[in-house]
Amino acid sequence: MASNEYRAIPKDDSFRAPVGQGSYQNQPPMYTTYNTLPAPPVIIRTTRPNNYLIPAILVALCCCCPFGTIGIFYSVDSSQKFDSGDVEGAESSANVAKNWSIAGLLCGLLVSVAVIILEFTVLRASTSPYGQE
Repeated sequence: MASNEYRAIPKDDSFRAPVGQGSYQNQPPMYTTYNTLPAPPVIIRTTRPNNYLIPAILVALCCCCPFGTIGIFYSVDSSQKFDSGDVEGAESSANVAKNWSIAGLLCGLLVSVAVIILEFTVLRASTSPYGQE
């Protein structure tokens, strides 16, 4: 047979409920704790895409300033998008910066070649014996 265990209640007032409230023994707990572990944090590690800042700066300084400036803008935009967590937008802006840098390089080379050809043709025409009569 199971025996019921009773605790002795002291005679002093140290265990009495405050006035206007009943006993605390039959009330449900204030909160419940569960034996669960917190979910592990999701860590996605991606590397920063190449933003092509150095080629854009070189194109702006040496070849074609407008195209290089646009390349610098998209390069910085790529870094800002990656820092805010938009990896796809960062890659897209990096590709646009690369394309503007390549276009500026090609434009600068074409202009340089055209200037060289014009210099030789004008120089050759002015020193030609047929040009001065």
